[in-house]
Amino acid sequence: MTMQTLLKKHFYNLIKQIVCSTMLFVLSMYSFNIYSQEINKDVQLLERDEWQKEFLNLFDQKRYEDSIKFAIRIVEITEQTYGKENFKLITPLNNLASAYYMVDDFDQSQAIFERCIKLIELNQNIISPELIVPLYGFGLTLNRFEEYAKATNIFERALRINHVNNGFYNLEQLKIHDSLTESYIGLRNFEKANHHQKFQVYVNKNHFGISNPMVDESLTKLAKWYKRSGQIYSEREIHKELLERQSNRNEQNLGQLIETYKNLSFSHRREGMDIYQSLSPLKKALKIINSNTETDLYLKLEVLLDLGDTYSSFGRAESAKKIYLDCWSLIEEDQNIESIVKNQFSKPIKVRNVMIPKQYPIKASDDDNQMYETGYIAIEYSVNTEGNTENIEIIESQPKQLIDKIAISAIRNTIYRPVYIEGIPQEKPNMLIRHEFSYPIKNEENLEPKEKDKPLNNPIA
Repeated sequence: MTMQTLLKKHFYNLIKQIVCSTMLFVLSMYSFNIYSQEINKDVQLLERDEWQKEFLNLFDQKRYEDSIKFAIRIVEITEQTYGKENFKLITPLNNLASAYYMVDDFDQSQAIFERCIKLIELNQNIISPELIVPLYGFGLTLNRFEEYAKATNIFERALRINHVNNGFYNLEQLKIHDSLTESYIGLRNFEKANHHQKFQVYVNKNHFGISNPMVDESLTKLAKWYKRSGQIYSEREIHKELLERQSNRNEQNLGQLIETYKNLSFSHRREGMDIYQSLSPLKKALKIINSNTETDLYLKLEVLLDLGDTYSSFGRAESAKKIYLDCWSLIEEDQNIESIVKNQFSKPIKVRNVMIPKQYPIKASDDDNQMYETGYIAIEYSVNTEGNTENIEIIESQPKQLIDKIAISAIRNTIYRPVYIEGIPQEKPNMLIRHEFSYPIKNEENLEPKEKDKPLNNPIA
């Protein structure tokens, strides 16, 4: 082997060693970088966990404004770790959108819920159960913006996905039905609103069983809906159903049973037509309470107050007085009830309320361009020992005399539970109310048309 050949071979081996060393160095550096990234990722995730705990803590305390910065940081860390289109962003985004919603920042909330929806559709499918939460949140923001038609579509989609994934009778859907009720009220579609309230009873009966006490809660909720939407007859039928259910149980919940009797009585009292129908449930409730070996004085006080108020609302002041004195006599049986009794009679309480109209004339023009102005009236009066109003006087009104007679008539026909001190009825002078109302004014050419009246708010919210 020549010297030249030997040198070439030696040089080749040297180059080979250098290349191998370089490759080993590159590989080791690459491994080190990967290792460093993994360590950094772990550190970030640990930080995210701590931020998440703090967020949940603040959110549970209803400190929503303070929770937002933590929710934002959680989203940032998740994006840095996994990317901006990763499925792991769903929960952080939902949390952030919810926090913005709770502080009434509906623009931010809506945008984030929409991003969340698109992210789920990208990573999964259009019927993924993960869609239910952001769709529900998105629908809530639409209701806030009074975009009720869009909201119903979103809520209905959330409901369909819920049924596909969880079955037709699952309880998770109930909040969606409540929000759909709000949307349909906004659209003035009370038939649909009724449907979504009644359907919740159907769901509970199928989930728990018809006779299960848990169904009573949904029936009570439905009765409240009927009451607040002015459907007195339907409300009364629900109370009757509840009475039948609660009365036939071996183990009765006395508090719930008495509450149902009270509600049934009040449904009759609201109509102001039949005093005996109003009194009968309360007398039955009182009989049940007195028949127990240990009389619940607090329940008894509630029923006696309703009895007295019922008599009073029908103009039977003397009968009402006897019942109110029975309330005071309970103090002799138990001194612990004294403060409650005194509080119930510390100020006049309306037992029959005649409303002053919030708009005059009551049947205003259907013209959407009608202009309205705000007026007011201030009235002073006294409540006598029988709960009737006296000495009614207009202090101030604007416009003058527009609504004076109507307001005076409303006050005159309103009846109160009078003030009692140590069991003695007292006159209450210097009662003062200030009532605002709207009234139409003539349009002028230089005035812009007034915005349409806003839909009613959800009475069950």
